[in-house]
Amino acid sequence: MSSSEQSLHFVAIDMGSNSFHLVIAREQHGSIQILHKEKRQVQLAKGLRANGSLDDDAIERGLACLTEFNQRFSDLEQTRVRLVATHTLRVATNCHQFIKAALDIIPYPIEIVSGHEEARLIYNGIMHSQTLTEQNLVIDIGGGSTEVIVGKATSTSHLASLKCGCVSYQQRFFYDGALTKDNFKAAQSAADKQFSQLSNAYFKSSWQLVLGSSGTVKAIAEALQCLTGSQQSLTLNNLKTLKHYLMGVGHIDNIKLDNLDPKRISLLAPGLSILISFFKRLSINEMQVAQGALREGVLYELSQIEQFKGVKQRTVSSLAQLYHIDPIQAANVTASIDHLFSQVATQWHISEYQWLLNDAAMLHEIGIQINSRAHQKHGGYIIQNSDLPGFNQLQQQLLALLVANQRKRINIAAISELNDDEQTLLIRLLVIFRLAMVMNLGRISNSIEPINLTVDEQTVTLSLAGDQRLQNDLLCRDLAQEQKKLAILGISLRF
Repeated sequence: MSSSEQSLHFVAIDMGSNSFHLVIAREQHGSIQILHKEKRQVQLAKGLRANGSLDDDAIERGLACLTEFNQRFSDLEQTRVRLVATHTLRVATNCHQFIKAALDIIPYPIEIVSGHEEARLIYNGIMHSQTLTEQNLVIDIGGGSTEVIVGKATSTSHLASLKCGCVSYQQRFFYDGALTKDNFKAAQSAADKQFSQLSNAYFKSSWQLVLGSSGTVKAIAEALQCLTGSQQSLTLNNLKTLKHYLMGVGHIDNIKLDNLDPKRISLLAPGLSILISFFKRLSINEMQVAQGALREGVLYELSQIEQFKGVKQRTVSSLAQLYHIDPIQAANVTASIDHLFSQVATQWHISEYQWLLNDAAMLHEIGIQINSRAHQKHGGYIIQNSDLPGFNQLQQQLLALLVANQRKRINIAAISELNDDEQTLLIRLLVIFRLAMVMNLGRISNSIEPINLTVDEQTVTLSLAGDQRLQNDLLCRDLAQEQKKLAILGISLRF
């Protein structure tokens, strides 16, 4: 076997609204060596119907691309794979249909990330690909959304995801290929409304470095080079020059820019409209093309798993501090979770999710400051509607549901919004979480050593060794109440 085959390989797949990207790398003497990069223009966003569902053609294009990507790395050994999906699968009402079919092709979970998490990963990819300053502004114009980031050399301070993208704007404003003044004006006006929503932190008078990280920005830079014959930085005047050229030819069929990727021609005008609006609204003088992007951010976090876990830990710790959680109570609940979890994790196939329960234990009381009687509902709402760096969309949703349903009545309607596999996972985690909460009611932790837990598919048996039952009449009464609650989930609790 060759040394290449023996190396630990990392595979990152960025499933964007316009293009899918594949990066394969390996660990070489403690550093990351890129072995292969590939992209396919899938244009998922083009398949979004008016009712929010993804059409069959778009689904087939995406699955065909994943089939090809899988052939690139399926024979590699010691491989870590991470698939990240962005705006289109974030908003598609039938995204689970795509994800289920994709699992038959590539047996790894697809992470649908929030707009802010997408922005954080973009910045992380750039940070690992080039030297940044203490005042950086980054824009990434995707197919369905545009991310704008303010950051220092190694960290972000502001993340935004806006509802404007080159594919969606092509369908809205340039659907017939005409490149008219009115079309540009309408597209720029729509983009301007999006940029006007940014916070004051984005409107500094000067930046040390402004970067564009998307394929759209690269295509605009390449178009300008074709037009002028020289490589130039992006300025408002240069962008206007390209705009005048496009209006002059009048239609995308008349564009003659020989070195430009033909697949990018139809997206040039909508991308340019967004970028001109960005320059104007934020008073940008000059922009450079970034050397990294989302896929590199995914790759570097994948290759440094402990660092990736650290992002989650910092997020949870920050939220816990913000809402002044009781660390002793959180530690007691965590200890109860760990004791119960270790007894059932293998049989219930949930071994990979102990961290999620521990995070829920840390954050289970963050809603107390709002209303102590219904703090679980407020805690769930806070988590669902906060920016949680390091968490993908599903992880954030599961965390919010755990906290919101930790006690009292269980919200069956909210749980039923998950697909079947996700519901099974959540219910099993929720059983452990709620039992741990019962063991710590009144802020007095029950002794966990004598408590044994056994499970099958829908039955949970909790036993107290020796004479513990006689000593824990209150615990048994609490378990009797919990028995009724869990029955709603189809779980039979015996004790």
